[in-house]
Amino acid sequence: KNVGLGAVEPIIAERNKGGNFTSIEDLCHRCDLRGVNKRVLESLIKTGALDCLGERGTLLHNINRILSLAQREQHLRGTGQSTMFDLWGEAVPAPTPSLDLETAGISIKEKLAWERELMGVYFSEHPLSSLVGKMASETTTLCGQIDAELVGQTVVVAGMVASARYLFTRDRQPFASAVLEDLDGRIEVMVWPRVYTSTRDLWQEGNILLVEGKVRLRDDRVQLNCDYVRRYQPEAVQDEETTAYQPDEAPIIAEETI
Repeated sequence: KNVGLGAVEPIIAERNKGGNFTSIEDLCHRCDLRGVNKRVLESLIKTGALDCLGERGTLLHNINRILSLAQREQHLRGTGQSTMFDLWGEAVPAPTPSLDLETAGISIKEKLAWERELMGVYFSEHPLSSLVGKMASETTTLCGQIDAELVGQTVVVAGMVASARYLFTRDRQPFASAVLEDLDGRIEVMVWPRVYTSTRDLWQEGNILLVEGKVRLRDDRVQLNCDYVRRYQPEAVQDEETTAYQPDEAPIIAEETI
């Protein structure tokens, strides 16, 4: 996202020609980065494309200095000073410039959020990877294994809220339609008003939840009616249970807010 072929092709061509880049300074020194603006460079850093040249947090913290160096090197190339200069009558390689980068860290949560936002996938690792073994002891199935054969059965799943829509019934009662995902797949979860009213803060993208509910089939789509939910913590005990809510019929959606 935000990165076109015109920005990356010169970088790839120079890497193929001169070998891997050894530092961010080496990249600025060797490449024509006229097609790389701040937004493009931010996306390359956030997705991990430049991880071999430095930590993402450090590169982002120094992004203005990096861009200034790239522009300066481009100017030198334009005046014929970037690749060679005369010294004692001989042509020798120009020295690679040096940036004293200020270090800055980022959390794994930020890193994964950037990857999901810009690439649509988690590239470094999935947020649930370290929890898979623990989740197995508290759940009855995986999100991706809920199908029409389970309609009418009550299941317990754990996963991360991938997305959520906040809606209203015909009588203006709020409810939510959320997508819960684990490493095996996704399931749509319907959170009707009585459950949603007391748990609305949980249904935010990125939250990891334990959900109990009944499987249903609507318009050829398998869904899970949420009867109980809590934020997932390994072996955690829920202090207060959520009252189950089973509507007689699906509500008419009068308004949707995102």
